[in-house]
Amino acid sequence: MGFLDNSGDIILDAVLTDVGRKKMANGTFAITKFALGDDEVDYSLYNKDHPSGSAYYDLEIMQTPVLEATTGVSAGINYGLMAVTAPDLLYLPVLEINKKSAVSNTVVSHGTFANVFFVADTSTDTSTKLLASTALGDGKYFMVSNQGSGPCLLLEGGLNTTDIKGTAANRTTYLESNNLLDNYFYVSYDSRFINSVLGPASTATFNNSDMGDGTVTLSYSLTNASSVGVGAQLKNYSTARILGPSNNIIYNSAYNPVDTNVSAISGPRSNFTLVGVEMRTTLDTEYSKYGFTSQDLFGDGNLYNYVDTTLYVWGSTTGIQAQIPLRLIKYVGT
Repeated sequence: MGFLDNSGDIILDAVLTDVGRKKMANGTFAITKFALGDDEVDYSLYNKDHPSGSAYYDLEIMQTPVLEATTGVSAGINYGLMAVTAPDLLYLPVLEINKKSAVSNTVVSHGTFANVFFVADTSTDTSTKLLASTALGDGKYFMVSNQGSGPCLLLEGGLNTTDIKGTAANRTTYLESNNLLDNYFYVSYDSRFINSVLGPASTATFNNSDMGDGTVTLSYSLTNASSVGVGAQLKNYSTARILGPSNNIIYNSAYNPVDTNVSAISGPRSNFTLVGVEMRTTLDTEYSKYGFTSQDLFGDGNLYNYVDTTLYVWGSTTGIQAQIPLRLIKYVGT
């Protein structure tokens, strides 16, 4: 693989995959659809203050060298573009992790470790030993491996702006009408440390209207998700597809708490999903090779083995993404 000189005219460089060459050979090759992506675009190079005027604002972007086309299936586009027909669409959805304390049975990050989320390795010990730790004395700070009842990570999609109220009508107008809903999400995980991903069952609900006063309700169970063929194109990573039920947190001027106190999204919400993981049963070798062993991680005299990894989550329709740093942690004594 190499770079193409893009200092002159715009370049279209295309090659056929192995499947494409096979179809070409047997006479069945035909292009019926295509996809566009912006993997190689650095938008920070856009310079609206260029002294030569507006024709030069994007000059550096247009002249950035691009990679040669590759024959790897789906390897060329990790950040695909989507078609939106609405000419007045000012906001696009994002994917956020819900860290609101009002939402029970979800995981939040420990203040000492910023945005890292803990997963308890219970292969040879129980979660009660982690709960006994002074630093982790609250179950909200960690998931437990392969726990179908949670706690788990809660992720929300939607328009994260205060300019548009999160009403049901605005959800229809801005999201549903523009096909900006994600009924499924993909989760890529490092298979060296994680066996599988758990996602919400079809009965999962997330709303603030059941009680009639804005009180949040999150009801769910988690099930193991099957692996799929798409992925984040990362070595050692596998991918699973999980459900994205409708996010029914809405704005209502009479509600207390207000919707933004229970939701990570400030405007209209699209879908939500829940993520848990099943760790491999024996990670002692991996803790030594890729992580740390017998660490007094919290300064409380308890010792832990741990290894850090990252989950990649993205919407099946919109491509909205979140990267989730995980710390797989095992209590080993004092």
